[in-house]
Amino acid sequence: MTARTERDVAVIGNGLMGSSIARALARSGWKVTAYDPDAARAQVLASELPGVEAEPDLETAVASARLVLTCAPSYEAVFRSLERVKDWNGKTLLNTGTSSTEEAEKAGAWAAEKGVPYLDAAILCFPQDIGTERGYVLFSGNRDAWAQHEELIAALGPAMRFVSEQVQAASAVDLTIVGGVYVAALAAYVDAVAYAHHQGVSGDVLDEATDKVLVALKDGAREAVMAISGGDFTTDQATLSVFTHGGETCLDGMRSAGFHANVLEAAVRNLKAAEAAGLGRSSFYALAQVAAEDSVHRQNKQGMAMPVRDRDATGDHRLLTDSPAATLGSAPR
Repeated sequence: MTARTERDVAVIGNGLMGSSIARALARSGWKVTAYDPDAARAQVLASELPGVEAEPDLETAVASARLVLTCAPSYEAVFRSLERVKDWNGKTLLNTGTSSTEEAEKAGAWAAEKGVPYLDAAILCFPQDIGTERGYVLFSGNRDAWAQHEELIAALGPAMRFVSEQVQAASAVDLTIVGGVYVAALAAYVDAVAYAHHQGVSGDVLDEATDKVLVALKDGAREAVMAISGGDFTTDQATLSVFTHGGETCLDGMRSAGFHANVLEAAVRNLKAAEAAGLGRSSFYALAQVAAEDSVHRQNKQGMAMPVRDRDATGDHRLLTDSPAATLGSAPR
């Protein structure tokens, strides 16, 4: 097999997201090689766009381009397939599949063993957003590789950002925002809207109320980042105990109407755990203090103490060294 590098990027995996990436790159003038185990997918792309060339052989596809961009739902399947590729000279590997932070680290180690610069990506948008103003992708890993291919990557949208040389960083944001926030929040919202609809609330009223709450949620998200980063969970507004009581009231109401409200139940359970740890007078964001699995037990067992700043009713700061909260560890990374 003759090694050749004639094209700009090889897109390995031509499902919904991979196809959107290939189209956006080709429409921006980049020469794209398309490969998929289902060769028909690559052929469809090649028939649509003159800038795309379908390649039925994986090794030939990799050999054809300087940048090898993989897009598949399984990290394990991707790297098992890439083991067949022997020559990585002059290549950069960019993996865009969703992964855990551990998988991203393993991928980086795999690439390092092969001597290939590696970038890990977190796609925080839908396939139809790629190549538009809504395209939003984060990258981490080899900074030089990012600089080399930044112009090409910009074809995916205006919000392309390199976040860290720590290879798992983009994945961590992906898990945080997509899994921890978007999926959980949307699931909770669906539960709530179903309940409100059952109670006769109109869609117009829900839309208006949602718009108001989203503004407050955005402000709260900023405050959460600041509080957790700074370790300051004091508040002169609603305390964690207030939120606990409110959450329990909402949960009881939804349950009495026959709704499971499982997401809200989990939130109330977390709030109660924080309250039991002595954080009731802290802000809502003190939930971070009990976010790690079995954190209280582990820190007590290790005999570690961490003073937690709180504020009493008069607004004075003090250390809760006598409360269970004083034994809590820091929030997980």
